[in-house]
Amino acid sequence: VLTTAFDEWTAKAAEEAGVDMILAWGSCHEHSKFVVEAVRRGAPNTLIGSGINPGAYESTENALKLANEIRAACTDVIYCSGLVPDKFAGLARQHFPCCGHVGYLPVNNTWYGGPRAVGKTAEEAKKVYDDVMALEAAGCIAVEMECVPARVAAEISKRTKMLVFSMGSGPDCDGQFLFSEDLIGTGTGRVPRHAITYANLMGDAVKAFTQYREDVISGAYPATKHNIKMKDEEFERFVDEIR
Repeated sequence: VLTTAFDEWTAKAAEEAGVDMILAWGSCHEHSKFVVEAVRRGAPNTLIGSGINPGAYESTENALKLANEIRAACTDVIYCSGLVPDKFAGLARQHFPCCGHVGYLPVNNTWYGGPRAVGKTAEEAKKVYDDVMALEAAGCIAVEMECVPARVAAEISKRTKMLVFSMGSGPDCDGQFLFSEDLIGTGTGRVPRHAITYANLMGDAVKAFTQYREDVISGAYPATKHNIKMKDEEFERFVDEIR
């Protein structure tokens, strides 16, 4: 069971719930290290995966440098969406556990003409299979399969030694992966069709902020119990001092 976390409290909740693996990343390499460190504080005993921007892989040497830096931030698995298989090979040879990504890749959204299922034709399904086999040959230990027809995902999962994590690709892969923002309702956009929501924390947050604002305006907050008290004689001495 996989999910995402980008802060300490979400990671802590995921670990306490028994989630097996957390994916965490930031907007750039330095931000990713910061996010991973926060997630590790919240989930010290959970497998954590994080990726490096594919555009940063200028060479095998640079890939190893960046992978070492993200591993030093307490990442267990190197996860890269959109990275071609041969780029993983150098990392795998240096014993970095790597996870690839096939099917619909959001990083390549323009090429798909927007979010859509991948593998609904025999030709596309074969391309997904070929991508999985290439990742396996490069030494990856796992692959995320996103928005692939369930029957295709099941057949491919039978034929690879890698762990296959399904995101909207049916129940017959080795694991299931959903974003935490969809699971707990912290997102601000549309929830994907393949996702499921168990809580509405965004709604709860709006209610809390609304009640706070109303209480301040009405004078209900702060109440007497929220105020710091001071002995009368000390207050009188203070007033005398500033006269």
